[in-house]
Amino acid sequence: MKAIVIAGGSLSDPAFYKPFFGQADLVICADSGYLHCEKLGITPDLVIGDFDSASLSGVPEGVPVTRLPVEKDETDLHACINYAISQGADEILLFGARGTRLDHSFAAISLVYMGLLRGVTIRTIDEHNEMFMFKGEAVIPKKEGYKLSLLPITPASGIRAEGVYYPLTGQSMDWGNPYGVSNEFTADVAKITAESGVLMAVVSRD
Repeated sequence: MKAIVIAGGSLSDPAFYKPFFGQADLVICADSGYLHCEKLGITPDLVIGDFDSASLSGVPEGVPVTRLPVEKDETDLHACINYAISQGADEILLFGARGTRLDHSFAAISLVYMGLLRGVTIRTIDEHNEMFMFKGEAVIPKKEGYKLSLLPITPASGIRAEGVYYPLTGQSMDWGNPYGVSNEFTADVAKITAESGVLMAVVSRD
């Protein structure tokens, strides 16, 4: 099952996001993420949050709301992702994950890792970037005008990359040496494998 979670960060171009909703079985808004719904032209299935940054008055009529306490361990976004997984989601598209708060952005990245550990693919998507994490193997379609970066979430070894301008033939990656940034596609797909570790793949454009 595919779910979409809309957080309260930046969504600049509604037209970019609209095609994704035809593929979704479940749409959840994290707190003020519901403010994006009107310009996106969609009605979410559920809104979850403590509403410390937005008023409940703007939630679309008839949409169920789960109100969380302000003082809690989980972020609103974390609660949304947990709910989507509890409903059977094995793929989650996350919109609005980047904003002005760097800590919130890093927390969202951490949740992508949490999903991987639970067997769920979470992709953060915006107008310039698509990011996900993987172990073992990933096949990544080429997007015209986009670059591919690989960064280690854990120490990774035996990394091989085909279909890119700078191939890898068994190298290792670790924090502090980000040599996997801004590779170029040379084929319709890039095939990445790693013998060990977790890698973050980012397909991005300026």
